[in-house]
Amino acid sequence: MTRRGECVLRFTEDDRSTVELALTDMTHSARVRERLEMVKGAALGWDVGVIAIWSGRTEVTVRRWLEAYAAGGRAALTDAARAGRPVKADAMYLTALATNPREVVQGFDVWTSARLSAYWTETTGTRIAPGWLRVLLHRQGFANGRPKHSVAHLQDPAEVAACEERLREAGGKGGRASRSLRTAF
Repeated sequence: MTRRGECVLRFTEDDRSTVELALTDMTHSARVRERLEMVKGAALGWDVGVIAIWSGRTEVTVRRWLEAYAAGGRAALTDAARAGRPVKADAMYLTALATNPREVVQGFDVWTSARLSAYWTETTGTRIAPGWLRVLLHRQGFANGRPKHSVAHLQDPAEVAACEERLREAGGKGGRASRSLRTAF
């Protein structure tokens, strides 16, 4: 049994370097990184009270994660599986989403989330609602929204400049010159 505030782990220099190396792995979730930071604090010789203050957790929580690390190493710091229905968008589905939708040849130019959902349902056999598909695409770094069409590439720059000059002479949009003419009549 440890005294209140006393650290439950003893570390060698190799253990400290292992924890430091684990913290450089960027694939950990924020929760696992926080727990690894608690272990790092213990490796540096901090007592449980200091680690609790630093992490914003209770001493009981810090001690629980330090004991879990002592019993099972880094793997013991991960979250347990959560209850509930299994995820439909598994790794295979997310891999399929990673391909650019423009590379998939279909009979239309603009993807809507409903069309894309129907396509991925055919391809993967897993139906994901269009709204959730937009969330998954956003997480993959795809931007969604309506295309912005422009005719600027069709305009003659000289004619545009001439029209802007005539507009300036007339007093701009809804020009003041026309307003002054109305008041004169």
